[in-house]
Amino acid sequence: MTNHEHERAIELITQNGVEEIASADAAWLQSHLAMCTECAEYAGLVSSTGQLLRSVAVTANPALVMTTQTRVRARATYLHEQRSRMVLIAISFCIGAMSSALSAWLWWRFGGWVAQHVGLSTAIVEPGILLFLLLPAIVIAGLLLVFPHPIFEGSLMLGLAGEHEGEKR
Repeated sequence: MTNHEHERAIELITQNGVEEIASADAAWLQSHLAMCTECAEYAGLVSSTGQLLRSVAVTANPALVMTTQTRVRARATYLHEQRSRMVLIAISFCIGAMSSALSAWLWWRFGGWVAQHVGLSTAIVEPGILLFLLLPAIVIAGLLLVFPHPIFEGSLMLGLAGEHEGEKR
């Protein structure tokens, strides 16, 4: 027998317990194992090793289980908060966009009325109104640059989840 046949037999033996092999390959393997004692012995060792591994009960340490459960709950809480925040952000964005459009229109009309009654040029009043409308966004951007860190960090969320579960961190 060639070395290629032994390699093919070893590959089929290792695949046999894990996944389905084609019926033609299974028939070839059985005929090869009947003739080759080396491969038959290897197949027996693989089979007995698999049975040994299946007979041993594997249990996790209770501390590992508790830690894993705590982390999974903390992650679930974090993801739930993220989804809730996204809904609130979307609602806030829609309300902000509608109120901005309405207030921009009202301020533009008011600026035109003031410019008309005071006798100012609209070339002076309209840029001033535009600056007035953009001022809140400029202030918020400046505050975000000054205070860049988020309020809720991962360690804080894990601590809150631990307190929720009755643990003290």
